[in-house]
Amino acid sequence: MSKPLTSQPGDARRGKAVAVDSNRGNCTICHRLPIAEVQPSASGDLGPPLDGVGARFTSAQLRQRIVDARSLDPETLMPAYYVTQGLQRVQAKYAGRPILTAQEVEDLVAFLVTLR
Repeated sequence: MSKPLTSQPGDARRGKAVAVDSNRGNCTICHRLPIAEVQPSASGDLGPPLDGVGARFTSAQLRQRIVDARSLDPETLMPAYYVTQGLQRVQAKYAGRPILTAQEVEDLVAFLVTLR
């Protein structure tokens, strides 16, 4: 997904809030985030640590992983945060709607690219 989902640029500060919010991105359930607000012992280890992720991937590559990581790896455990079709075992409250809004995806991308 090379193009942003919104015309408004992402905001890294809001994206950081999405990343640590257990009701939205909840990135820490699977990934270690290099930020003071999250102790390393409170992070999961199912996904790779996100230290340096902004240096390893472009905004477009990060966006694709957030929108639908299955497009890159059909066996991934990472949920699709923005697509609504072709999903299995979807929690009732998310049936037919994305986990994150388009702006939240862009904010999260903006935050992740700062992790260099």
